[in-house]
Amino acid sequence: MTTDFLKGKSVSEKSIVLIGAGSTVFTPGLMTDLASTRTFDGWTVQLVDLNGEAAETMARVGRRIAAERGAELEFVPHTDRREALPGARFVTTTIAVGAAAGWRADVEVPAKYGIAQTVGDSVGPGGVLRALRHVPELVAIGNDVADLAPDAQLINYSNPLTANVRAITAETGLKAVGLCHGTMHTLSKLTTDLGYRPGELKAVFAGLNHLCWLLDLRRGTEDAYPLLRKFVAGRAGGIDAPSTSEEGVHLPVSADLMRAFGRYPAPGDRHVAEFFGGYLRAGDGSPADEADLPWGLQGGRDATMRYIGQKDDLWENLHAQADGKAPLPRTDNQEAERLVAIAEAIVTGKDHVELAVNLPNEGKIPNLPSTAVVEVPAVVGAAGIIGLGVGALPDGIAAVLAARAPQQEITVRAALTGDRSLALQALVLDPLVGGLTVATGILDDAIKAHGPLLDRFAANEVAA
Repeated sequence: MTTDFLKGKSVSEKSIVLIGAGSTVFTPGLMTDLASTRTFDGWTVQLVDLNGEAAETMARVGRRIAAERGAELEFVPHTDRREALPGARFVTTTIAVGAAAGWRADVEVPAKYGIAQTVGDSVGPGGVLRALRHVPELVAIGNDVADLAPDAQLINYSNPLTANVRAITAETGLKAVGLCHGTMHTLSKLTTDLGYRPGELKAVFAGLNHLCWLLDLRRGTEDAYPLLRKFVAGRAGGIDAPSTSEEGVHLPVSADLMRAFGRYPAPGDRHVAEFFGGYLRAGDGSPADEADLPWGLQGGRDATMRYIGQKDDLWENLHAQADGKAPLPRTDNQEAERLVAIAEAIVTGKDHVELAVNLPNEGKIPNLPSTAVVEVPAVVGAAGIIGLGVGALPDGIAAVLAARAPQQEITVRAALTGDRSLALQALVLDPLVGGLTVATGILDDAIKAHGPLLDRFAANEVAA
């Protein structure tokens, strides 16, 4: 079937396209959630992955899930996204350019220069390197969506979320947002720690993805922030806090930032620490031992490396599930990023408020740049996804976040142009990077590690 024939045609208006369907965590959870509601009976889920075997395996898992839950869903694998896109109502991107090995390199290459990272997928040198790989591919995907399914709602999950959504919206003009489960996890854990029942506390978060600040916390009309401050003061440690990967009121970096800025940050220390230069260094400012990080952060780094390393085990289990040799997961609502709830609201017109979506600011936070991608609440319904204004942030918080906007712009421009000098500037601007010499070493070593994914940033050799 030719592209000319497909253009403007509709494979199915009841079509959800997953690009990067080989995601071992996101895709099974999403398929489970889709099969747990009758809203999408009769819909087709187009599973797109460059690895055809991965797409086919996910389709087989999806068919088992649908059969067990009595859902009328069709799962179709693809390796060519342009075959899957025409007429799509929703398009999701959960790609990983460079896969697990690429993520590992994003953490390990900067470590050679004394730079410890706890996640390395959003900010820090790892976040920059990841953006340089992901932005061009996501913009190419966005252009195909604009060509073949211009009315689709595009929802991106691939990190770094802020840079990726900025690139997609700026370059394609699509209706595009980014989703992340971080603020929901933080609210859930704080609710438990403060002794409330699930859903009893209501919150307002705003900021950037992976550094989103809790502006308001209430049980009905009762302000719960004083109780949060009391619990944090009583339970959180400091630079010598024990290692942890669990969220909650005990987290020392989040507590330190609340003391400094007056608001509690989300989503957990392993993410928020990377936005600041000091927490991932020793007390005297020297490089920290990456096997013994301060501020309890070692647990977060270890959790990241375990997650990267478990991909093969996850695939082994998925193959067994596809073959009917392993049980399917029984838990509902695995897909924490809320895509199914959002799609249901758009399809049915039953509005609700989402805790956090990532989309262009355009005045929602008036003391941040209008073009910056921010994380704010949103109303979701038949009119689409509409971000809500939260007012100006406290000056100190705004200063921290505003400093990231130009770095993100430079990162996106570097990714789209292949300009080495811009890539180096993006690295130098990050608080974790010590200057041009370190930035140059990181970029050149990353080019070697990632090969053709980054070789356009190689230094041009001048002939003698």
